[in-house]
Amino acid sequence: MFKKVVWPLVSASALILALVFVFGFVTSIIISGGEADVQTETQTESPENIPEEVMPPDGASDILILGDSIGFGVGDEENLGIGERYLDLLEEDSETDTTITNSSVPGFESSQLADLIESGENRTSIAGAELIILSIGGNDLNRLNLEDNVTLAPAFEEALNIYKEDLTFILSEIRSINPDAQLAIIGLYNPYSEDDPQNARFLLDWNHETRLIVNSDAAFAYIPTYELFTYHLDAYLSPDDFHPNGMGYQVIAETLFRILNYSTN
Repeated sequence: MFKKVVWPLVSASALILALVFVFGFVTSIIISGGEADVQTETQTESPENIPEEVMPPDGASDILILGDSIGFGVGDEENLGIGERYLDLLEEDSETDTTITNSSVPGFESSQLADLIESGENRTSIAGAELIILSIGGNDLNRLNLEDNVTLAPAFEEALNIYKEDLTFILSEIRSINPDAQLAIIGLYNPYSEDDPQNARFLLDWNHETRLIVNSDAAFAYIPTYELFTYHLDAYLSPDDFHPNGMGYQVIAETLFRILNYSTN
């Protein structure tokens, strides 16, 4: 009777132990497999998982030039303009590999540049630039009839007010896209050797109002050209007697370089 009871109990106990062992083995495999999957996902993180603000925008350059014919480089016999000449000075000084994009359009007035920036066409270039150089306002002023002193004053005030609104808008839009970029704007020079005192005053007032807008932003630099060109028109102007030649662009680029890189010296 004892043997008949014991052996079934032993067999049942063995079966239960076997089931526990198998269950434990299978559970360990499932858990280890899940850990392997987690490790694999962590080690193979794709670029899509990297925050967007960390990734540089495609097609962006370190330096961006926006504006008119002077920004474009019209008149430079070497086809370098302010941007390329500034880049040469920068590379000589630091031997850095810097890229540049010139999106200037000859003939542009401030309202046209404001419309271009608002359209978003240059958003990628603006977002990725470390330095944005602006050359704008000369065509706004030049389209006035400087010989008509009777109607020039009110026309000047109207043109200046429109320009100030446009430049303020341009600054605001650029800052909304790129809060950290260094900005610089090229001041206006007087290309006329027969200098009418009244016209010179208008030009100086224009530059003064530009400076006031520039001063509203700590990382916005004004690049003066009036004094540079006043006594050197024959040397600095191209044959069209309006745009700078290579030497004129060079002195502007050197002034830009000095102000941006050695202003604290």
